[in-house]
Amino acid sequence: MERTEADVLVIAPHPDDEVLLAAGVMERAVREGRRVSVIIVTNGDYSCERDGYLREAESIAALNVLGVEEANVHFLGYPDGALAQLGATPLSTLEHRDATGQCVGRTGTYADRRAGRLDEHTARTGQPADWTAESLTGDLEALLGRLKPTDVYLTHGIDEHPDHAMTYVYFRRALDRLDWAPAVVHRGVVHAGECWPSDCAKYFTPQLATPPLPGKMSGYEPSERVAVDPLIKLEAIKKYTSQLSPWLTSFARRDEVFFPERYVRSGQRWVRAGGKQRADQAHANREGEFLELTRWTDTGFKGVEVKRP
Repeated sequence: MERTEADVLVIAPHPDDEVLLAAGVMERAVREGRRVSVIIVTNGDYSCERDGYLREAESIAALNVLGVEEANVHFLGYPDGALAQLGATPLSTLEHRDATGQCVGRTGTYADRRAGRLDEHTARTGQPADWTAESLTGDLEALLGRLKPTDVYLTHGIDEHPDHAMTYVYFRRALDRLDWAPAVVHRGVVHAGECWPSDCAKYFTPQLATPPLPGKMSGYEPSERVAVDPLIKLEAIKKYTSQLSPWLTSFARRDEVFFPERYVRSGQRWVRAGGKQRADQAHANREGEFLELTRWTDTGFKGVEVKRP
């Protein structure tokens, strides 16, 4: 029987982000007997350049290295590179590869791994979801409500990749619909400048800690560092054969860093606990830049930078 609760939940925008972000966290949690689940929002199938079926299989292989069971991996099947474009009207047909490798038009969610080889929406409702903001929010709402994780790890809204920033936004939208919230949400960054976390000269540096964020983000320091085994993380990274590059190996370091936050209920929303008090001014300034970027506030959306459902 599929587990209905998780101690640790990792939410990744694309196959490979779950390991780049939190391989060490997952490996340790499994060793400690904690229940680990993973949600992967897209199949990493941008146009027909990338094979979503292959990338799903790579995630399963990588997570197997860490001890995470396939039954606890949930593929949502939303379009790679287009999360910021989701709105009330379904997206038009997009080109993706099918299971035979042919380039075909697709209009809704799909998956080929996990129990039943179905995406989450089809597994729950019997049919794929149209690519809309409401569908994605609803799928996350259903999974969060079922899994009820104690700790959630996901990409931060300051991440430079739009899909990564929007994964956080959709998580917050879904959470607002629930009467429960995780104890801690741990936000991490994958895309921050051309080569980060490397220096563009040397990539695989397992003896080093994760460096500060680059440029104007450098004053925004993580308050959580988790010691990890970089060689186990490297072994998992190597399973992403279609994406493997020196840059990916630069994430195999001796720690993983996060920006944790906790929530309290305020009316119809979960808001950041202590969000108005920031002792670190650089931290406060960077959070402000993020809010301006996405127009997200603890009380809702403003502006038109992202489509509102």
